[in-house]
Amino acid sequence: MSNATEHFQYLTHNVVEDALGWKLCAYLVALEGWRRGLTLKWYKAESDKSDIETLGMNPHGKIFSLSANDKTHFYFRSRGDEVSNKAVEICNNKEKTKTVLSNAGVPVPKGKLFRKNTLNDAMITYAKNIGFPVVLKPTNGSMGRGVYSNIQDEKELRNAIENLRKERYSNYIIEKYFPGKEYRIYVVGDKVIGAINRIPANVVGNGQSSFKELIEKKNTERLKNPYLCKKPIKIDYEIKKMLENEGYTLDSIPSEGEVVYLREKSNLSSGGDPLDATNELTDEVKKIAVESLKAIPELPHAGVDVIVDPESAKRGTTIEINPTAEIGFHLFPLEGNPRDVPSAIIDYYFPETINKEKTNFYFDLKSVLEPLRTRSVDEVTVTQPPIGYKYGKKYTVYGKVQKKGYMNWIRLQALKSGMIGYAKTISDGRIEVAVISKVQNDVNEFKKVCLKGSKKSKVEKVMEQDWELDSPLKIGFEIISASNTSTKRTESKRAKQEVNTQINKTSPENVSEYDGKRAIRNIVRKIIKREGKNN
Repeated sequence: MSNATEHFQYLTHNVVEDALGWKLCAYLVALEGWRRGLTLKWYKAESDKSDIETLGMNPHGKIFSLSANDKTHFYFRSRGDEVSNKAVEICNNKEKTKTVLSNAGVPVPKGKLFRKNTLNDAMITYAKNIGFPVVLKPTNGSMGRGVYSNIQDEKELRNAIENLRKERYSNYIIEKYFPGKEYRIYVVGDKVIGAINRIPANVVGNGQSSFKELIEKKNTERLKNPYLCKKPIKIDYEIKKMLENEGYTLDSIPSEGEVVYLREKSNLSSGGDPLDATNELTDEVKKIAVESLKAIPELPHAGVDVIVDPESAKRGTTIEINPTAEIGFHLFPLEGNPRDVPSAIIDYYFPETINKEKTNFYFDLKSVLEPLRTRSVDEVTVTQPPIGYKYGKKYTVYGKVQKKGYMNWIRLQALKSGMIGYAKTISDGRIEVAVISKVQNDVNEFKKVCLKGSKKSKVEKVMEQDWELDSPLKIGFEIISASNTSTKRTESKRAKQEVNTQINKTSPENVSEYDGKRAIRNIVRKIIKREGKNN
């Protein structure tokens, strides 16, 4: 499977490298708003037990707000505050979701809720009545956990029930299994923004490499994808068993072009592939996704899971709705076109910014979140994007300039002049210095600074070229020290201060209010209330 995807130019790996993992969704939405000139604030997570369980061990970087004039909206990951708690409660309960959708005329699988004390035989009798194959899943499961799909007979179902009971889930659903492709469709208002077909972990044979080698090669490719880089295919019992069932071992060599699936489930976290499928959906299926959203009260945007009938691309069945859906794979699919879900979300909340010019800068997320991580502050306001920085030069410096002293000196001079840019070592010993400023003369004169150098450096010559900022640049001034194996970045305190100059140390009783009624702590609690670990 080739990777022909081109990601958005403003979302390079450098831009998102500090937000990989669970912070990615929040960062993508926050960055989009900040690039439009909205005021961005990040907040400290609540500290009580329920919130920590909800947000995980490292919750900071998921709760933020965006403001314009007198209007403020709060967000938890990809979910904004116009998504009501009632909508979240319904969507987090699969049985309630099915009931609401069915009452609205949205096609859903036929199924039934069973309490944990229900006898196995009663569940098996129901499955026989609706007909195998069936699906067994917990009402409050997430990320595919506890879901047993395509159960073919009574023996399989009995084993699945016993396994599910060991996981201590409270209630279960048995529903009719629908074959066909499953899509995660992201809807904002009455419009489908993107659709992803998630397929199980797999490799494609080349007639020369073993399964182990093919998995290693695919994991290397996944490292290049900002969304998938933290989700490698891990060789475990399930993969070995799947191969064994097909008559293979890890050392077997599949034939050229042969596609071999390594898992049953399509979970992306366990090595599944996200393939953009927005254009392949029919208008009828897109309408099902939109109507699913409309059926849930106060749910203006969410991810909708739909299975499309293999015999008719115009028929689909909604199986789940996620109000806090992951959006990273829409922007970084393994194949196909990226879909700009963050822009659609910001368009909905701040329509007045739709045609506003966006900055090409980005901010240092680590330095922004650090005071929240240490719990020394309650909120951090990110400095507004620089305006008017349009004059740039790149200088290549030759000589004895590779030590940190020269680059630190260059950085200090640049910051004194209010410049943004970087100093980077090149493998053959040269230094590349890039600066951008509001004042053209300052940029031109910076060649003299490079020639002068620090006390212990010895500059032989400096070559210059014009630099148009055609790729994202971190605000502040960055030092990039290259080695043979990795790139190490360090920033001075001054550079970090360029990012988070407004850190507000407040008590819960004195923080600013939203709509004049609720303190930020209450807003944060509202946003994460009843939030499950759904993906």
